[in-house]
Amino acid sequence: MVRSEVKWPVRFVATWMLLASVPMARAAEPTKPAPTPEQGGLASLYPGDEGIEQDARVLFVDDFETGTVDKIGGRWGSIHLKENIDLSGDVHASSPGNRSLHISRNGHLFTHPPGVDVMYARFYVKFHEKTGYIHHFVHLVADRTPKPWPKGGAGETPPGDAKFSTGIEPTGRWGKFSPPGVWNFYSYWHEMKTKWGSVFNGKQEPIVPGRWYCVEAMLKANSAPDKADGEQAFWVDGELHGHFKGIRWRTTDKLKINSFWLLYYNTDQPARHNKDPKPDSRVMEVWFDDVVVATEYIGPVHGRPKAGKKKATPSKSALLTPGLLIAEPGKTGFSHNFERGPGNFKGGKVVDGGVDGSKAYAFPPGGVSVWEAYSVPVKDSTTVRLKLKPLGNPRDVQVMIWSKRHKDNCRYRIGGLEKGKWREVEFRAIEARAGWGMNGPSLEGDVLDNLKIFYEGDPGDRILLDDFEILK
Repeated sequence: MVRSEVKWPVRFVATWMLLASVPMARAAEPTKPAPTPEQGGLASLYPGDEGIEQDARVLFVDDFETGTVDKIGGRWGSIHLKENIDLSGDVHASSPGNRSLHISRNGHLFTHPPGVDVMYARFYVKFHEKTGYIHHFVHLVADRTPKPWPKGGAGETPPGDAKFSTGIEPTGRWGKFSPPGVWNFYSYWHEMKTKWGSVFNGKQEPIVPGRWYCVEAMLKANSAPDKADGEQAFWVDGELHGHFKGIRWRTTDKLKINSFWLLYYNTDQPARHNKDPKPDSRVMEVWFDDVVVATEYIGPVHGRPKAGKKKATPSKSALLTPGLLIAEPGKTGFSHNFERGPGNFKGGKVVDGGVDGSKAYAFPPGGVSVWEAYSVPVKDSTTVRLKLKPLGNPRDVQVMIWSKRHKDNCRYRIGGLEKGKWREVEFRAIEARAGWGMNGPSLEGDVLDNLKIFYEGDPGDRILLDDFEILK
């Protein structure tokens, strides 16, 4: 077992990892009480899942009956390695439809339902008869500053006000079980015991390759920042296989569960860790179907739709609706484009070669800083935008902001810069965190009135800065 990052895989690393949608319609009238898990859950109210997307408790639905792979990726918000993803006629016995989603080798869909304090996610899954051990699998994530793509975090303890996650994953348990192994949870949160996360073992029932399963995972946040009453549980074919309580997932009620990652990621590491005697004979393929995300237990597909077969009205990522998942940036509090000189910016000089032929500000590895040009109270919506163009190959580009409140520097790391190419950088001020490890308190509740950008590089290296903006 092992874990990863972003827009996914710029680096999918390590031996463990950190580790949409709004229904097209919601029920206008109060919904009937959901049956208990033993009675079938929400799915028992909707034979063949017909109309389940209209229930107010349902956050996201996709049965893959509608649209091409491109359109499916578009409504989820993020698709990776779509060339490895297709639509298959292989469906489970209870399927009310005709198609499933098939992934070979590696690929993912990633989406954002509206943020909630408790999330249930049900999906059907089948592994190839010759499957090997899996590296990463399906995750539920709480992220204070969600992006359209999955974030990394392997080997990093997430701050309690920023993120927590759990993955329902097959594991060989170091070779004890043949591939793909047995189900377990692999979780990251601020009180995990090691930097590589924590494993929660459920019922030790081997997964049979080539057989469809209905899997459901529940993640419940603690009810208050100081209470350790968070939970997680998972069911296989409607049977409870693991229930874990007493977890303090978060330190603020503002952190909601808001991301669902249908992930299939493989490397050769799990084969080595499990001492697989036949790694070269493995066929890494998986099928997914009938995904439902809700705030109450869902359960397996129950009965048949009235018309025999059906197509659900698929959901879309909540991030595709501005302001639904996270506050939109406010009015401009400060902006500078260097056409009128350096202003309060220090450490470099104004040069030609800016965006669209304008002026830009060239600065060396020692950095560029700006002080006392603005003063903006930091809220969830407070956003920093700027454009950078490396003229060399900079390493470890960081933003550093002095916090009067914490009497420490808060930092934010910028990645993905390419020599000779402009890149628009945007981040929330609350993503800058105190300490060298960037895992201390954030700038929330502080005042943003200074900023420095610096990097590692040769003395002659330069980065161009343009279109600097602070949004309230």
